[in-house]
Amino acid sequence: MADIDDKAQALSAAKDAIIRLQEQMTDRILKMAVQVEKLLDIVPASEAKAFLKARCNLPAVELSTYVKFAQTLKGSDDVLRKARVSFPVVKALVSSDAATRQEILERMDIGAQIDTKDVTAIRKRLAAAKLTIWETTIAHNRKMVAAAARKQTKMAVSSLEKKMAAFVEEIRIHFRKGQADAAIQAALRQEAGLLRGDLEALFGGDHPALRALRPASAQYRIAHAHKVLDGLATGKIFEVGPMEISTLRAFSGTSRVAFDPRPRKPLSKLPGLTWRPRVLELCAGAGGLALGLERAGFEHVALVEWDKHAAATLRANRPKWDVIEEDVRHVDFTQYRNERIDLLTGGLPCTPFSTVGEKKGRDDPNDLLMEGVKAVEAVMPKAFFFEQVEGFLHSRHADYVAALLRRLSKAGYRTEINRINARDFGAAQDRSRIMLVGIRKDVPSVFRMPPKFPEKRANMGDVLHDLMSELGWSGADDWAQMMRTRPEFDRFGNPLGLGALSDTIRAYQGSPQAGEARRAQKNGVSYAPPARTAPTDADTSKEGFVPGLTAQMRARLQGFPDDWTFVGSRGSVVDQIGNAVVPAVAQAMGLALLSTLQGWEIDWDAMMSTGQTDGRKQILPPSMDLSIGALELQSDHAFEPQA
Repeated sequence: MADIDDKAQALSAAKDAIIRLQEQMTDRILKMAVQVEKLLDIVPASEAKAFLKARCNLPAVELSTYVKFAQTLKGSDDVLRKARVSFPVVKALVSSDAATRQEILERMDIGAQIDTKDVTAIRKRLAAAKLTIWETTIAHNRKMVAAAARKQTKMAVSSLEKKMAAFVEEIRIHFRKGQADAAIQAALRQEAGLLRGDLEALFGGDHPALRALRPASAQYRIAHAHKVLDGLATGKIFEVGPMEISTLRAFSGTSRVAFDPRPRKPLSKLPGLTWRPRVLELCAGAGGLALGLERAGFEHVALVEWDKHAAATLRANRPKWDVIEEDVRHVDFTQYRNERIDLLTGGLPCTPFSTVGEKKGRDDPNDLLMEGVKAVEAVMPKAFFFEQVEGFLHSRHADYVAALLRRLSKAGYRTEINRINARDFGAAQDRSRIMLVGIRKDVPSVFRMPPKFPEKRANMGDVLHDLMSELGWSGADDWAQMMRTRPEFDRFGNPLGLGALSDTIRAYQGSPQAGEARRAQKNGVSYAPPARTAPTDADTSKEGFVPGLTAQMRARLQGFPDDWTFVGSRGSVVDQIGNAVVPAVAQAMGLALLSTLQGWEIDWDAMMSTGQTDGRKQILPPSMDLSIGALELQSDHAFEPQA
């Protein structure tokens, strides 16, 4: 008897708890619908969907349901709450016709239990009731014919994909290193002609030019595969390279991994030059982003930078880079549409969204974020990412973010917004940034942010000790020890461990702002104005002495190698350093995207320990006296960190 009582009590308690949870879930659904309706009164539905998906992590299927709720179920809150309706039932109701909704709501009102199967059954019954016997027969026959056609088409497409996959494998074996003799080449061209015929039977033979199509679209894949097959069959294509093989593999739905049964080791060194992904970079600045991507294995197609000193810095360090000294607003990016650009990126100006700026956002003439979006639309790379400051996510810019996300989605990209901090990748700097990352929708992989590396955590004492003491400052050892042992906390007050981190290195600060002196005393270092030289014992006699940061110190805190040459006046160099992307952060983002685009697993410890060189011999830059002008680069108008 006791066992029966215990069981009854457990069932009763479970029932009460579940009913309460169901009521809470229904209440949350209704409240969500109200909030979405309020948003739709101000923002267009397409922008609202893009914004809520990226910023609130609302799945697309839920968004559509909440958007339609106001049009279909508004005013039925009491009935829905009484029935403790679930989200799947709400989704089914908003997708149904008015008659079905009316009958379902009436049934709910009298206490009927409704699930999605009931909604489907009632919808079908009501639809059938409107038809005559003759119309019902016609509809049934039409469905049977359509189903048979779909089945036949599916079988034909599947057969073509299998033939294409086998054909790609034959090409890979015979055309590699020119091993195919004349007879084999003729047979493969004949097979390409047969495959072209099969493709035309399914999709036709007249296709638009590739440059007129979006690479993310199915039409592009079909047209591209047809072009390659036609070229092989007619002899227009004599040599089969990675591009042709990749195109046919994309159509067949296979990858090169499918042809190699050997287990693949995680990537621990840079890939071979043949398979290096290609990157186009905007607002390249002093090269922090480019240097990091180079370490991650990317090959630069071009770097766009309008500032003459920053462009000179790029050329001084990498003479072989194609540096385009131009405003991104004046560059025709459609020229790169067919250049197989894997990644488009850039450190676009952050002042429109910076918390220390005027916060004008889209109204700031320096806002180039939409220019970055235009470049993405023109080039259609497989992926893109842009760095921005955290102010980009402030509520005042919400409408701008929503419009931007909508535009990128329309262009064919899955876009997400992530935070990243330089301190997690070995920089002695607390530099939090936003990464706007987009993957073209036809790329099957899912992007994952790089892992953090707390074991690489650095501090200002270790990083700057030698530079602080280079002019004989006797207090350098004590200063470095203080920096090594000072507790550090994040912005929420959580302890990060021992070792002082630099504040965010910014562009040129000509004079201290209000409170800068107090901040310098607290931090143990002064950021404004930039110091011309390392401190000396004579400097310590000045009242309120705090060591300042030279341009070379700032470059090291930013993560540039000591042999990285900066061109320009002191103010220009400090600007270049402060505006740069931390190379280690760029390297980590590049490796994460390499994993996404190539499907490779990354040996993060090995790849992130490549340090300041990737193993290739670096060529010393030529004298800049010939390219910039000797007068401009002499005396204090050129800054070159000492090795």
